[in-house]
Amino acid sequence: MLGDIRPPIVRDAKLKNASEFEIEFDEQVLVSKEAFSVEPKRVAACAESSGEKVCVSLVPQPVPGEKVILAGTVKDMFGNSTHVQVQFKGYNDRPAGIILTEVQAAKNASKKSPHRDYVEFLVNKGGNLGGMFVQWASSSKTMRYDFMPCEVKADEVIVLHLAPEGLPEEKDETGEDRALSGGIDSTAEGRDFWSEAGGLPDSSGAISVFEREGSLPIDGLFYSESSKSGPLDSSKLIAIVQGLSDAGVWPSASPLKWENAFLWKPSASRPFIRTSLSEFGASAWKVGESGSQTPGSFSR
Repeated sequence: MLGDIRPPIVRDAKLKNASEFEIEFDEQVLVSKEAFSVEPKRVAACAESSGEKVCVSLVPQPVPGEKVILAGTVKDMFGNSTHVQVQFKGYNDRPAGIILTEVQAAKNASKKSPHRDYVEFLVNKGGNLGGMFVQWASSSKTMRYDFMPCEVKADEVIVLHLAPEGLPEEKDETGEDRALSGGIDSTAEGRDFWSEAGGLPDSSGAISVFEREGSLPIDGLFYSESSKSGPLDSSKLIAIVQGLSDAGVWPSASPLKWENAFLWKPSASRPFIRTSLSEFGASAWKVGESGSQTPGSFSR
């Protein structure tokens, strides 16, 4: 009778916490402590098997949001081996609390006071931005920005610029110097970050903010040209708006409709301004007056 010659197969792989990664197989496996290695090299891996699961301890724990590659080999009870390589982000066990406060959805080419697409956040709980991310979508495209590791304090203001001009002075401000960056809409008061993923939809779109991969969004905005009505017909927008609804941060009827959005008459000179930090949904927003943009200096 032939023995088992099939190698173990990965069923699941996930971060358990900031310093432990767990891999589950379809059969009992064995592993040595030194069977796994990690990039970056400054992080050491120590593996331990228990039945169908392998737990890899990471010391020191990876920086929140940094890219981590874990690779190693396990064997089943018959000596069949499987090589495993997974990529993930350092777990953020101290995510900052951030809330949307102002959005500029279109480029304003005014010579006196130009503005380009941006999203402004108020930090309502200090922590680290690493691993947190923002998604935004039009009817045809979804874009994403992943925050890099950065310690922020309560009451700081963050400005995420979504239409940079590619200027050398457009710099991410991850340190203490919040006057480091130049460029349109950057200020010495706000903490500036720059994304090349693509701009916001000019008239109708959705934005969602996440603490980490796999979680529900913690905030968002769904806006639409006032002439639109009826069911949402874009899978890109439906995915974001449904997530906002499930999280309770943008109340929406089912099925999802354009009428669930904050309705407005599109204007490149007028920003979306949050009027309440304690409410969610369309009632917490207004359209500002022409030229009322104040990126980086939340004071409402």
